[in-house]
Amino acid sequence: MRFHPLLFISFIPFIAHAEQLTVTPYRPTVSNPAELSALRHLEVEFGAQSNQPGMQEERNSLPFLLKYPFADQWGLLVGGEAWIKSRNTDETISGFGNTSVLLKHYYPINPTLAVGFEAGAVLPSARQSLGQGRTDYLANFIVSQDISDLRIDVNAGLTRKGLKEDDLDRYRYNWAIAASQMFTEHWGIAGEFSGVLAQQQKPTSQFLASLNYLMTPQLMLDFGGTAGMTRVTDNYTVFAGFTLLIAP
Repeated sequence: MRFHPLLFISFIPFIAHAEQLTVTPYRPTVSNPAELSALRHLEVEFGAQSNQPGMQEERNSLPFLLKYPFADQWGLLVGGEAWIKSRNTDETISGFGNTSVLLKHYYPINPTLAVGFEAGAVLPSARQSLGQGRTDYLANFIVSQDISDLRIDVNAGLTRKGLKEDDLDRYRYNWAIAASQMFTEHWGIAGEFSGVLAQQQKPTSQFLASLNYLMTPQLMLDFGGTAGMTRVTDNYTVFAGFTLLIAP
C-alpha cells in the first residue's frame, strides 16, 4: 500500500453535536476523502505496514502524512515513508522513502456531497534502489457522498512517471472506491477496492479491509490488511497506525 498514502473515515456522525475539533483520518485506505482536516491545525498520520509482493520477497515500511489546511478550502499534504526495508533472495536494503507534496482543494456541493482535487509531485528522496529515481507528477479527483451513516469515497487519479522505462508508457491511471461507517460511538469499519491501469502493463487491483477505533475526538487508531486480486498485485499487506489532530 503506498503510502501515499492514505483515508479512512472522514465522516463521524456523532461529532456534529460537539464544539471541539475532531480528527479527519485519511488512513488507511488508498483513497482520500474530499474533506480537509481542521483549519490551521496540523494533523499527523503514521503507521507500520508489511507487504508480501511474492513468495521470496518482503517489504516493510513506516508511512506518514502531514496535513495542514491553510485556508478555508485549501490544504497542503506532505507524506512518504520514514523508513523502508526491502528483502528478496538476492539482497536486503533499507532507507528513507520518496516524499510526496500535494496541494488539495475541497469544494462542498451540499451537506452530503463534496468533491476534492489534489495535485503535486512525488520527489525522489529515496535511494534509487528504493524509489523511482525521478520526480513523478500526479493529480487526483475525489467525490465523497454520505448516504445516511455510510460514507462513499471515489478517487480517480493520474500519475506521470518521471523515469521513462523501455517500451512502457509514462502514465498510470489510479482508481479507488471505499465505503466506511462508524457502527458504535468508537468503532468503525472500512472496505475498499483499488487498482492501477497502464498501457502495455497488466492491471493491478486489491481489496482492503480495516477496523478503526476512535480513542479520543483527536485520535483514531486503525488496523487491517489488503489482499491482491491479480497475479501482478502484492499478495497481501498488513498494517496498523494512527491519525492525530494536534489541537490546543
